[in-house]
Amino acid sequence: MKSNVFVGVKGNGLVESDIYQDKYDYMLVSITNIRYRDSVKKQYGKLKSGVLQDLHIDAPQLQDLGVPALKASENGVGFIGLISSWLELESPNPDAGEMSYQVLRYEFEYARSYGIKQVILAPPRNLGNLNFYVQKIARLLYSIQNDRPTTRLPLLSISLPLFEDTDPLSTWELWNTIRKQCKYHPLLTITLALPRCRTPSYVLNRWLAEPVSCLLVSSSIFATNQYNYPVLNKFNQELITKFQKINGDAESNLGELTVILHGLEKHVDKIRGGEAIYLEYINYLLKKGDKMIIPQHADSFWDKFPRIMSPLQPNFDNLSNEVYQTFEKDKKKYDLYEMAINQALQYIVQEQNKKWMRESLTILVAGAGRGPLVGKAFECLKKMSITNFKLIALEKNPQALLYLQKKNFENWANSVDIVPVNMRKWDSSVKVDLCISELLGSFGCNELSPECLEALQQRNCHAKTIFIPQSYTSYVAPVSSPLLYQKLREQGASALQSPWIVHNIPYCILSNKINELWTFEHPSKEPTTTRSAITHLKIKHKGELHGIIGFFTAQLYKNIQLSILPDDSTVRLHEPPLTEDDTGVHLGIYKKINHTVNMASWSPIFFPLSQPLYISDDTELELSMARNKDCSRVWYEWSVNSYVYIVVTDDGKPTSAPCNSLKNSASRRKFVKKASGPFPSGKKSDEVNKAFANFQLSPQVLPSSDIEDSTESLTESNVDDNVDTTELFERTFTGKSEFISPELSGWKSICDIHGLGNAIPYLFENDEPILEDQEDKEQSHYEEYRARVRTNVTELHNLGGEAHSIKI
Repeated sequence: MKSNVFVGVKGNGLVESDIYQDKYDYMLVSITNIRYRDSVKKQYGKLKSGVLQDLHIDAPQLQDLGVPALKASENGVGFIGLISSWLELESPNPDAGEMSYQVLRYEFEYARSYGIKQVILAPPRNLGNLNFYVQKIARLLYSIQNDRPTTRLPLLSISLPLFEDTDPLSTWELWNTIRKQCKYHPLLTITLALPRCRTPSYVLNRWLAEPVSCLLVSSSIFATNQYNYPVLNKFNQELITKFQKINGDAESNLGELTVILHGLEKHVDKIRGGEAIYLEYINYLLKKGDKMIIPQHADSFWDKFPRIMSPLQPNFDNLSNEVYQTFEKDKKKYDLYEMAINQALQYIVQEQNKKWMRESLTILVAGAGRGPLVGKAFECLKKMSITNFKLIALEKNPQALLYLQKKNFENWANSVDIVPVNMRKWDSSVKVDLCISELLGSFGCNELSPECLEALQQRNCHAKTIFIPQSYTSYVAPVSSPLLYQKLREQGASALQSPWIVHNIPYCILSNKINELWTFEHPSKEPTTTRSAITHLKIKHKGELHGIIGFFTAQLYKNIQLSILPDDSTVRLHEPPLTEDDTGVHLGIYKKINHTVNMASWSPIFFPLSQPLYISDDTELELSMARNKDCSRVWYEWSVNSYVYIVVTDDGKPTSAPCNSLKNSASRRKFVKKASGPFPSGKKSDEVNKAFANFQLSPQVLPSSDIEDSTESLTESNVDDNVDTTELFERTFTGKSEFISPELSGWKSICDIHGLGNAIPYLFENDEPILEDQEDKEQSHYEEYRARVRTNVTELHNLGGEAHSIKI
């Protein structure tokens, strides 16, 4: 399997010649040139002086366009367009804003007409006027889509740093504001500039769930190894690999990811191998990543069906042969079932030896399908040399019954009693010693396993009947998944009221723990299968909540467990465990649980919110969920409340910061006031430059642990120009490495891409920015108390099961 990742380079004098163009997949070029900028400036001047009365600028002519882009349709070279960086989309001046919008539309239309797949737009320079910026973008996207509904349109990508140390999620929050106000438009994506320092995991996980179409890799974030080759730090290598791994799922329309190199001309004379070595190194990383992306179940069920689907209802619907066939290929699941059956039979034989000698051992497979569990039970009986048994298979599906009959004749010596009936309606007085089923859905209880097995328990079980599985537990976590929300939103309002099975749709779990919700046991101790629960989840970092993700674990027999929880999950238990077992490491009320390796039968279930819910730092989320039932159906209902804890002094006045947030200290608030945006606004001044300087990171010395160590040393005498450099990439650093450039800030990369520099000239007029530099007032010292304050509440979803229910 090869990832759909390409390599591009920003056009410059070094790489625009034909000798380099065939090596890169894409060239990043400006759509219009300086000549057009000057022409627009003149027209704007005439408008301000009264010479022109009409607020309309001329479309670019042939000589105003980027020359390389004109070759796009001639020689097949791929291009990514750069929208002019001198536009003032966020300008409060209506004339300047309107003329900027007209240029934006002209350039977007030009990109569309020449088959350019995406264009990159610079971020706003003044966050105080962000709404003006967003209005122009939304106006473009929706007007173009309405004018050309059947035409494939380019993606519009906003360029931002992946993160900044000052506030790691600040750039994500800026992107989220733009995306939300544009109503999650499918053509809107994000371009991220890789940082030089390590990215916090919670920041990276957030971006992995976003529609990232480009990664900007500046030559300034490379270091040189002992052989003077440019290499990336280990954490940036892993970052690219993670984006590569989810590629194809994280893109909204393009379906590909492009790694764009830029700034090569600045450092090409400082490294060995010249410009070509950068490309060779990135290709080496991508090939290395491709080898790691090997599907464990290449022909599994999920590769043949949509990635978002309504939960199956096998008790009501008849599954197709194709569904049975693909599920049956999950070898890991059936191996675990075989282990459980074998242990259960050994226990029955040992504990009930006299009864077994007298009477036949009765085994029931409820919902046999095409017989994989029947086959496992028959094999176990044969291995244990048990001949005095009665093996019963219940199945209602006529197509599956044909397969059962065929296998019974060919493989099971006609020793299986095949009963063509719905298990809930089986009218028999037979008492079974072992009842086996696989009615588990992605939430454990969403395929009517509790109802089906409870009916069998009442009629066909005795006091010592063993069930496989013995129990199953449901888990929940709040998630941000903008792509999933976007896809469901396009299907209509009812889709946001229904649960969905999701596979390979990226999501980010916002809470630091996954909460256990409820458990069903068999034989059941409670006569009812309805459940309701209120659980609380702690969210440390701000985010956009799109829904609740659901998982399950199942205890098949004793210590044999299967789990669809993510690897290394920390679970908050509903009740502390009474005894220790082998299914996880107990940590008080918490427990570590891993995903069952190589098991692919189930993907998580998603309970969406009809409207995304913004969550601030240090929020407590209260989830209310119910599993309801009437005589003909079962359905889930869910709602969410959010709370924050604030500090209240003994005079009854709240302090200005949440009690658990260090990010809201006085110095942090002062910094936020000083810097109104990523770029300085207005004319150059000492105050503006000072504010801009706040966004530049101070130099950091990376510890050797952050750098990929060499396990094998080579002396310089062993290296010559003919050595394959890809072999040397594995031996990147030995501790003597040096960074090629001292530039660190992610905003530097964005400025370099758009040709902005440190100080950004304005084409049109703008007022002097207002910079607040007022010191925070000193807080008086009072006795402080914690107060829990509700900040948000959602509607009750799927009320009465109107949107979705499971038919009994």
